[in-house]
Amino acid sequence: MYWFIAAFTAASAILVFAPSQVAMTTNHRRHQRYLPLSLLILPLLVMSWLLFDVLSNGPTYASVAALGFVATACLIAHRAWHKYIMRSALLTALSLMVMFIVGFYR
Repeated sequence: MYWFIAAFTAASAILVFAPSQVAMTTNHRRHQRYLPLSLLILPLLVMSWLLFDVLSNGPTYASVAALGFVATACLIAHRAWHKYIMRSALLTALSLMVMFIVGFYR
């Protein structure tokens, strides 16, 4: 539960202190073409590790929430997949709410 409070606090701090206009272009044109692939490497490694863990230990609400977070990171990294971000975020939010409710009544 502490990680959820810490994540909410960090997200609130980023929202308050982040600049309103952030530059979205890169200075090096030759690296821009390979940017989505390089941004997908770490989330795909984490996704494979989580899938191995889920197949080994069985699914839980926390593992579904973790997979939702990582899937959202993968969807953000690739421009063609941006239309699926809200669906992934909804799955993550629902699994977090169910995990919270189940944990609250235990």
